[in-house]
Amino acid sequence: MSERPILSICIPTYQRVEITRNTIKSIYENIDGVEMDDFEVIVSDNDPAESSRVFEDEFKYENFHYYPTTCEGFLNSYYVLGYGKGYFLKLQNNSSMFRKGSLKYLVKQIKKYSDLKPVLFHTNGALKRLDIREYGSTDEFYYNLSYYASWSAGFGMWKEDYERFRDVKSINKMFPQTSLLMFCSDKRSFIIDDTLTREGQPVKNKGGYNPYEVFGSSFLDIFHDSFSRHIISFKTFNLIKNDIMRKYLATRYLKTVILKQDSFDTSDISIHLMKYYGRHAYAKLVFYALMSPFKQLLP
Repeated sequence: MSERPILSICIPTYQRVEITRNTIKSIYENIDGVEMDDFEVIVSDNDPAESSRVFEDEFKYENFHYYPTTCEGFLNSYYVLGYGKGYFLKLQNNSSMFRKGSLKYLVKQIKKYSDLKPVLFHTNGALKRLDIREYGSTDEFYYNLSYYASWSAGFGMWKEDYERFRDVKSINKMFPQTSLLMFCSDKRSFIIDDTLTREGQPVKNKGGYNPYEVFGSSFLDIFHDSFSRHIISFKTFNLIKNDIMRKYLATRYLKTVILKQDSFDTSDISIHLMKYYGRHAYAKLVFYALMSPFKQLLP
C-alpha cells in the first residue's frame, strides 16, 4: 500500500480457522465505495500450530497481513492492535462478520472524527438504541455503556493513543481492551455508536474460563480502581456491578448450569462473587437466573 490506511481491522484469533475465514470474507466482499488503500486487515494468531497461516494464500491482498504470535490468551487483543498502521485501530472479534455497507460506514466515520479523535465504541444494537450518542464525561459514558465496556468487538482506539500507552504491565490479562479504554479517560468526547454494523456467527463449545471469576471479580477490579481514582462515580460503579450480576452472569448461569448449553467453568462461584456481592451472592445469582427467561418475554 502506498498510503497509510484510515482504518486497521485487527482480528485476534486462536484455532478458529473457518469462523475467522468467514469474517475476513465478509470484509472483502463488501468493499463497494471504499478504496483498498482506505483499510487493512490484520490477523494475529496465537495458536502454536499457526493454523491461520493458510489465510496468506487465500487472501492475497496487499492490505492483508498475518502475524503469528506467542502472547498469552486474551492479550492477543492488545498486541494485534500494535500491528496496525491505520489512523484508527478497530478490534474485530473473529466471529463477528461485517454487514453490507459497514466497511464504508466505518471509514466515513473515522474520517469525520479524525480531528476530534473521541473515544469511539460500537455496541452493534446491544443497547437497543440503534443510534449514536455523544457524552462529555467518562462517568456519563460508562454509565450508559455499562458492562459492554468488556466487549472486545466494540472496542477501537486511535493509533496515536495506542502509541502513547506505555504501562503494558498494568493491562488486565482478561480484559486488555477495557484497560486501554480506561487509559483514554482523559478524552473530551466519548461516543457510543449502537448502529448495526456486524452480525455474529455461531460458535460451538463456548467455554474455557470461569465467568464468575472473570466478570464477577477481575472485570469489576478495573472499575473499582476507576472509582477509587474518581474516574467514575459510585452510582456508575454500582450500576455496572448490578448489571453484570442480573443481566450477564444470571444468563450465563442459566445457559451453563441449568440448560447445559455450554462448558464454562462453574467452580467456586460463591468465592469469586464474595468480594463484590457479599455472602448471599450465589442465592441471588440463582434467583436472577431463574427469572431471566421471564424478563426476556417482557415488552
